[in-house]
Amino acid sequence: MRNRTFPLRDRGLTGCVTIGLLLPGCAFAATGDDVQPVPAQTVVAASPQPVIPAGTPARDPLKSPYPAEADGQGPRTGPNYMMLRGAEDWRFLRSQKAKREWASPLKFIPLAADGDVSLTLNGDQRASVSLSTRPLLSDTTNRVEVLSRTTLGADLRIGPAVRFYGELASGRIFGKNENRHIAIQQNDLIVQQLFAEVRAPVGAGTARVTVGRQEFFDGPRFIISPRENPNIRVSMNGARLSMDWRRFRFSAFHFVPTEQGTGLLDDKIGNGETLSGIYSSFVVAGGAPKGRTAVYLDPFYYHFEDDDRTLGRLSGKDRRETYGARLWGHLGPVAFDWTAMKQDGRFGARAVDAWAVSTNQSVALAKGASSPRLGFHADYASGGGTFDSSGKVGSFNFLYNATIIFSDDNYLGAVNLMGVAPTLVVPVTKTFSLTGETGFYWRPDRNDAVFRGNSQVYAGTQNVAGKHVANVARLKANWALNPHVALTGFVNYVDAGKVLRRAGYGDNLFVQTMMTLRF
Repeated sequence: MRNRTFPLRDRGLTGCVTIGLLLPGCAFAATGDDVQPVPAQTVVAASPQPVIPAGTPARDPLKSPYPAEADGQGPRTGPNYMMLRGAEDWRFLRSQKAKREWASPLKFIPLAADGDVSLTLNGDQRASVSLSTRPLLSDTTNRVEVLSRTTLGADLRIGPAVRFYGELASGRIFGKNENRHIAIQQNDLIVQQLFAEVRAPVGAGTARVTVGRQEFFDGPRFIISPRENPNIRVSMNGARLSMDWRRFRFSAFHFVPTEQGTGLLDDKIGNGETLSGIYSSFVVAGGAPKGRTAVYLDPFYYHFEDDDRTLGRLSGKDRRETYGARLWGHLGPVAFDWTAMKQDGRFGARAVDAWAVSTNQSVALAKGASSPRLGFHADYASGGGTFDSSGKVGSFNFLYNATIIFSDDNYLGAVNLMGVAPTLVVPVTKTFSLTGETGFYWRPDRNDAVFRGNSQVYAGTQNVAGKHVANVARLKANWALNPHVALTGFVNYVDAGKVLRRAGYGDNLFVQTMMTLRF
C-alpha cells in the first residue's frame, strides 16, 4: 500500500488553524457513527417540478412494513436523509402535494411520463480540522490534521421492484505530523457503492435481494458499523437477502470487504476477510410510528474470517463465530440498548473463548423532545491469551464496530476493556444540542495489553501491573442549521491511568471541528 506525505509546511497557517480550533463557537466536528436525528426544518418555497399526472400514487407498495427505526438500513440524519445515502427513498416527491425545497429537483427526476421510472442524485462534502496535543498518547509533537471527503451518488428506480445505486467517494488528508496516508483517509477515487436491488411481495411482507458493493449497518454498533469517522467508510461486496413483515424481519448475507487503495479506482474486491450471517428482529412491544413505546429483540449470528490477522503476539487465520442478542428500544421517557455476545472459533491453532456485553440507557428529565436526557453506557469486552503461547484465546474481536463508542480519536478498542460512562444530553434549542460524557475504563485481564480502536497494542502495557487504563472526558456540540448543513464539535481529554503511564504513555487533548454539506 502506497504511503504519501503532504506536510503542512506553513507555520502561520498551522497557527491560524490551531487558534480557530480553540475559539469559542468554532468547535464543530463530525457527527460520527452514532448520528442523532436532525430536527425538521422549515420548508422553503416550492421549486418548479416536472408535471406528474394528478392522482398518481406516492405510496410504495413494496416498502418494508417493519418499523423504520429498526429496519436495518442505518440511522437517520434528518428529514428524509440517512447516514447510508443508498437507503434513502425520495419517491414521495412524485405526489404533487409533497412539500418541496431547493434540492427537490435533484431528488426526484422522472424519466417516464407517469414517474414510474425516476432518478435521484445525492452528494456530501465533509471537511474537518483536528488538533491532538499528544498523538497516540506517546508523541510529544502536536498533530494538526485536515480531512476532506466528497461523495456523489445516483439512485435509478424502475417501478417499485427494481433499483440500481452507485456512489463515488474521494478522501484527502494533510497537515502537520498527521497520520500516515493510509487508504481509509487518502483515496483519489473509489467506487464506494454499486449494487442492484430487487423487491417482491411475500404474503403481507416484502422480500429484498441486494447484490453488489454496498454499505452495511445491520446490527449492534458494538460489532457492526460502516465506520463513519475515517474519510473512506467500510464497504462490502456480496449479497443480502432481507425479509420484512410488520412484526418480524430477518436478513441473511455474505460479504467480502473492499480492499481500499489510495489511487484512482485501484480498489479491489476482497481484503482477506469474510463476513456472513443472519440477523433477525422481533417487535416485542409497541412499534407504531411516533409511538411512545417500541421494544425490539434482535437475535443474531455472524461468521467472520480473516486469513492473516495479527493481534499482539498472535498471528494467523482468525475465525470467529459470534452469537448474541440485542434488546433495545424505548418505553416512554426511558431509552435502552443492551447487547450480549459470545465468540467461539479458532485463532491459528488455538481455540477462541471470548465474550462481550454492551449496555446504553438514558431517561428524559422532563416531557417533550427538548428534554435533557441523563444516562450512562457500560461495556465489557474480554481479553487474555494474546501474549501467551498456548491455551484459549480470550481476546474479543469487535469486527467492524463503531470506533467512537469510547472516544472520538480511536484511543480505546473493545478488547480486554471494561468501563462505565455517565452521559448527559441537553437540547439547547431545536437545532443545537450539547452532549457530555465521562468514561472510566479498566482492563479485565492484567496479563493482556491495552488496545487502540484499530486493535493495535499500546506497546509494553502487557508487561506492567495494574488495571486502570484511562478516564476519558468528552464534550460534543451539534448544530443542525438545516437538513443540508451540519456543524458539530468534539473535545476529548484522555487522562491516562496507571497501566498506560507505567508503559510510558500520557494525557492528550483532542479537538476536532467539522462541517458537513449534503443534498
